[in-house]
Amino acid sequence: MDKAQWRQRGKWLLSVVFLLAVIWIVIDRGRELDWQEIGEALRAYRFGTIASSLALALLAYWACSAYDLLSRHYVRHDIPTPTVLAIAFVSYAVNLNVGALLGGLGFRYRLYSRYGLPTAQTTQIIGLSVLTNWAGFILLAGLVLLIAPPPLQASWHLGRAALQGAGVLALGVVAAYLVFCAAFHGRRRRWRGVDLQCPSLPFAGLQLALSSVTWLAASASVFLLLPSSVPFAAAMVAFMASGLGGLIVRLPAGIGVLEGTFIALLGGSVGHGRLMAALLAFRAVYYIIPLVAALLLHLALEMRARRHGLAATS
Repeated sequence: MDKAQWRQRGKWLLSVVFLLAVIWIVIDRGRELDWQEIGEALRAYRFGTIASSLALALLAYWACSAYDLLSRHYVRHDIPTPTVLAIAFVSYAVNLNVGALLGGLGFRYRLYSRYGLPTAQTTQIIGLSVLTNWAGFILLAGLVLLIAPPPLQASWHLGRAALQGAGVLALGVVAAYLVFCAAFHGRRRRWRGVDLQCPSLPFAGLQLALSSVTWLAASASVFLLLPSSVPFAAAMVAFMASGLGGLIVRLPAGIGVLEGTFIALLGGSVGHGRLMAALLAFRAVYYIIPLVAALLLHLALEMRARRHGLAATS
C-alpha cells in the first residue's frame, strides 16, 4: 500500500472518529432537550434580530463571493463582475448545504465553463478561494486564542496557556505565508497540469481581509441569535470550530457537526433548549434562505448563458 492510500485511509478514519464523537454528543445532550422550550425560544425572536442576523449572513456570503473577484485578477479572465459574484454565491451556498464533492465544485465548473472559462483556470480560482478562506480563518483563530481565549469546560483539560500557544502557532503560519508571498511573488510553477503563480504581498493582504470579513460576519450572525450571556469571542470560536469540524466530516450542511460543536463548547453555560433554538434559527438565515436564493440565481445564470450561446451561433 503506497503513501497516498495510507493518507486516504487516515483521513477516512479521522472522519469516522470525529463523526462518532459528534453523534455521541448530540445523542447524549439531546436527551435533555425540551422541544417546548425550543419552540418558545424561536417564537420569542424579534423580527429585527432575525433581519440583522440575515443581513450579516448575506455580508459573509458577499465577502466569500468576492474571493472569486480576487482570483479574476490572478487568473486574468474577462467575465463581468456581477456574473463572477453570482457564480461564486451559487457555488458557496450549494457547497455549504450539499458539500463540495457532492455539488459545490460541480456547480462552479459548470457555470464558469458556460461563460467560456477553461477548466484549468476554474481550478486556479477554486484553489485560490480555498486558500483565501482558510488564511483568514487561521489569522482570526490565532488572534482570538491569543488575546481572548474562551473558557472551556474542565473536562477538556486545556488551560489558557495551551490555547494562547495554539494562537501563537496559528499567527506564525500566517506570518510565514506573508513572508513567502513577499519573497517569491510572481514565481511560477506547474503542478498537475495547472500553472501556479505565487501571489504578491498586497494580494495576500486582500485575501486575509476578505476572509476575515467572511468569518467575522458569519460569527456575528449566529452571535445575535445566542443568549446575551454568550460573549462574541465564544460564539466565534464555536462557529469556527464547527467549520473546521465540517472540513473533517463532510456531511451536507454540516448536519450534527454544527450542533455538536456548539453544545460541546457552550453547553456548559447555556441551556441546551435555548442553544438549539439559536442554531435552528441560524440554519434558516445562513443555510436555507441563501440556498433558495442561490438556486433561483443559478436558474437565471443558466438562462442567460443559454441566450448568449444562441446569440453567438445565430
